[in-house]
Amino acid sequence: MFCTSCGSQAEAGTLCANCGAAVQAAAPPPPPPAAQYQQQPPYGQPAYGQPVYGAPNPDDQPSTLFNLIACCWPMPIGLILYLVMKDKTPNKAKAIGKWAIIGFVVSFVIGIISFIVSMIIGLGSFAAFGGLGDLFDGIDFDDLNKIPAILGFR
Repeated sequence: MFCTSCGSQAEAGTLCANCGAAVQAAAPPPPPPAAQYQQQPPYGQPAYGQPVYGAPNPDDQPSTLFNLIACCWPMPIGLILYLVMKDKTPNKAKAIGKWAIIGFVVSFVIGIISFIVSMIIGLGSFAAFGGLGDLFDGIDFDDLNKIPAILGFR
């Protein structure tokens, strides 16, 4: 044992021969801490650091930007976004799929309406310029029967 004052060797419980300080026995070192093990989670529960099954994913909220993109371009982009996100973020993918269907239906209805309007405008302009009446005025329909013979079909 060594003296804590001067560092010379001395017996425990006596006075130091060099400096006269009392030499006390050193306290035994504390026992090493017991290894701390984490308790194994029950069967079916996630391990530590993993999300709890059924806990909401903070990234799984519908996105206005993705919904708008899916609505404007439903088939190419909306479908791809849905397929990419359906496993990891199902709520976001469901909203994207819903808006892609809405965009497809709206574009289909607008296409039908524009077709009908263009047909009405086309028929109106066709009637305004006389229709087919002026087109066939100078044609002798007996001459039409001669066309296959002229072309060599008879």
